[in-house]
Amino acid sequence: MKTMCFTVIINFTKTVKEVIKVKKKLSADFFKVFLENIPIVKKCKLNEENEVEIELNNGTQIKIALTIAEMGYPKQIIDIVSGIKKEMYYVVLAPYISERSAAICREAGVGYVDLAGNCTIAYESLYIEIKGNKNENVSKRGLKSIYERTSVVSSLILRIMLGDVNRVWKMKELANTAGCSIGQVAKVKDFLLNKAYIEQTSGGIRIIEPRELMREWADVYNNNSEERIACYSLDNPAILESKIARMKEETGIECILTGFSGGSRYQPVVRYQKVHAYIDEINLEQAIDYLGLKKVESGANVIFIIPYNNCVKYEAKLQKGNAVVSPVQLYLDCMSIKGRGEEMAEAILEREICK
Repeated sequence: MKTMCFTVIINFTKTVKEVIKVKKKLSADFFKVFLENIPIVKKCKLNEENEVEIELNNGTQIKIALTIAEMGYPKQIIDIVSGIKKEMYYVVLAPYISERSAAICREAGVGYVDLAGNCTIAYESLYIEIKGNKNENVSKRGLKSIYERTSVVSSLILRIMLGDVNRVWKMKELANTAGCSIGQVAKVKDFLLNKAYIEQTSGGIRIIEPRELMREWADVYNNNSEERIACYSLDNPAILESKIARMKEETGIECILTGFSGGSRYQPVVRYQKVHAYIDEINLEQAIDYLGLKKVESGANVIFIIPYNNCVKYEAKLQKGNAVVSPVQLYLDCMSIKGRGEEMAEAILEREICK
C-alpha cells in the first residue's frame, strides 16, 4: 500500500492565531493544542513523558517526543539536539526559533515549534511547515546592545576578533587590545556563545561562524545610517581617487575609501561609477573645494560619509595609494549599497575575512 504524505504549509493563518490565544505558555500542553488545530490531525494524546500520540484523519498514527528549550538560543538548541535519542522523532519547543536555530534543528533531523506557531515537523507521512507568524517573544535587547552603533566598545571587540577569525583570544588579552574592562569582553563573549558564533576552548575563545555573525551584524548595523553628503564630480572614479590621495599629501585631509571604491582594492569584482569615502565633518567643505565637487540632490557620483565614531576607521590601511577601511567595515558598508553591494560584500567576506 502506498504511503500518503500529508503536507501543511501555513502562512500567518487564523488557525495559528487561535492557537496562540488559547495557550501562550511554553509547555507540552501548548504543543497538543497546537496540533489539534491542524486540519489533518484528528486527535492527539499527551503522556507524562512528554510524548504525543497523533492520529491523522486517514487513521495514520504517529508518535513524537517533545523537549523544551526555555530560551531557544542556538547554543541551547545545539546542546539539546546533541543529546537526543535517535530512536524517536523529537520536536523542540521554544519561545522563539531564529533562522539559525531552525537550521540546526533541520540538520539534526529534529522538528521545532515556537510560541508564535512557526514550525517545521517532518516525520514519516507528516510534514507541517508554518512560517511568517510575528513572534513577540524574541528579545532584541542583547542583539541591539552588541550590534548597535551606540555600543562602540562591543563594536571594537567584534572588529578585533573578526580581524583574525582563526585566532584564539584570552579574555584579558582581548580586553587589553580593545582598551576596555574584562566585564565588557565577557558581555560580548556570553552573547556570541549563546548564538553559537564562537567556541570556548582551554586556550580562550575563537570565532567559528564568521559568516553568520557578519550577516546578523550587518542587518542591525544598517538599520541606521550616518550623515551622508551627495556630490558630483566631472572626474571618473580613478582620477578622483588619485586626487583624494594627493589631497592627503598636500593638505593632510584624509578621506578613507569604502563601498565599491574600497572593496575594489581588495577584491575587484564589481565595476563602479560612484566613490564612497569617510571624511571628518570638520574637513568636509575644504575637501569639496579641493576636489572641485558640487553638492547635489540627485545624480551624485561621490558620497561622503561622516563617521559616527572613529571605530569605523579601525584597521584602515593604505591600499594601492589610498586609505581604505578594514574588510569588516567594508562588508558592513557594502551590504547597505543597492545594486551589487551585496556581491561585493560577500566577496570581501569570503576572501578577506574568512580566509
